[in-house]
Amino acid sequence: MSLCIVIPMKDPSQSKSRLSSVLDNSERQSLALNLFRQTLAFLCQHFPQLGTLVVTPANSIAAIAGEYGCQVLLEPAARGLNSALDSAAVHCTALGYSSQLVLPADIVALDQREFERLLDCPRETPSVVICPALDGGTNALLSTPPQAIPFSYGNNSSLSHYHSAKQLNVARQFINLDKLALDLDNPSDLQRLGSSLVAQLKSSQSSYLNHTTVLNSSVHKDLAV
Repeated sequence: MSLCIVIPMKDPSQSKSRLSSVLDNSERQSLALNLFRQTLAFLCQHFPQLGTLVVTPANSIAAIAGEYGCQVLLEPAARGLNSALDSAAVHCTALGYSSQLVLPADIVALDQREFERLLDCPRETPSVVICPALDGGTNALLSTPPQAIPFSYGNNSSLSHYHSAKQLNVARQFINLDKLALDLDNPSDLQRLGSSLVAQLKSSQSSYLNHTTVLNSSVHKDLAV
């Protein structure tokens, strides 16, 4: 079955607003861009055979996606995440993909083995595989076909997606993956990773590989505790 990875990405100037109490605007933009680049670099390195579609309202993000060989779907910001993903699902279906994997651009430390476990999940038609975030959100949603269920991102979206699948008689399962469950949305997420990361986030966008080293090191230590 052919799979397209869909990565929704806001305009960096609008990203990470929930971190405004601990990071200024330039730091939040740097964080968002670094994590986005880290995500694309991970996919290019470990899963180059998979199609990748970046959904964004920002031309600057579209340009970065192009650097990594990604397809781009430009969507008006005012439409919101769920509407943008609806458009992405239609786009993936039109391109002939049988499955779609929605992956946020802010996963702290993507892990190849975890990602392979996710991709190895059975994909009957129709079905969904849901990887919950620590806060109850959805950090990965694998849908077969791409429009198997409506998108319900927001508070406790992992349960919303599960219940939607149940109501539609779509095969469904949760998969719990420790590192894939970790994103950076709230000040508590930064506190978990430590002050050294906050200091790194004050550097320029061009040093994102250094950020990646700090992020992965912090997460591995956190999970080992």
